[in-house]
Amino acid sequence: MNANDKARLLGLFFWLFTALYIFVVLGIGVAYLTIFGLVFSTVPQKAGDPPPEMIMLIMAAAFFVALVFMVLFSIPKLVAGYGLRKNKPWARTWATIASIMICMSFPLGTAIGVFGLVFLFSDEGKLYFDQQSYAGALGPNQPAAKSWQ
Repeated sequence: MNANDKARLLGLFFWLFTALYIFVVLGIGVAYLTIFGLVFSTVPQKAGDPPPEMIMLIMAAAFFVALVFMVLFSIPKLVAGYGLRKNKPWARTWATIASIMICMSFPLGTAIGVFGLVFLFSDEGKLYFDQQSYAGALGPNQPAAKSWQ
C-alpha cells in the first residue's frame, strides 16, 4: 500500500467514523426523547410539579445543543476526509487536527487516530505531503520530468 492509498483510506475512515458517530448520537437522542416522553406522559402529576411539556422542552433544547456541538466537532473530520481523498496539499493540517480529535473516541476512534498520526508523521507521509505542496505551488504549468537534460 503506497502513501496515496493510505491517505485515501484515512480520508474514508474519517468520513465513515463521522457518519457512524452522527447516526449513533441521533439514535440515542431519539431514544431518550421517546422514553422520557412515554414516562412523563404516564406519571401522575402532583400539584407543585412542572408540566411534562416543559421538561420535554428542556430535554429537547439540551439535545439540540449537543447536536450543534457534535456537528461543529465533525467539521474537521469531514474537511480532512475530503482533502485526503482529493489529494489536497492542505489536508495534512486538517488530518492532524482530526486525528487528534478522533483519538478521544475509544476504541475505534483511537485506532483511526493513531493510524492517522503514524501516517502523517512518518517519513512516507511527510514525503507524500511535501510532494503535494510542491506540485500545488507550481500550478498547471509544471515542467516535464528531467526537463533540464
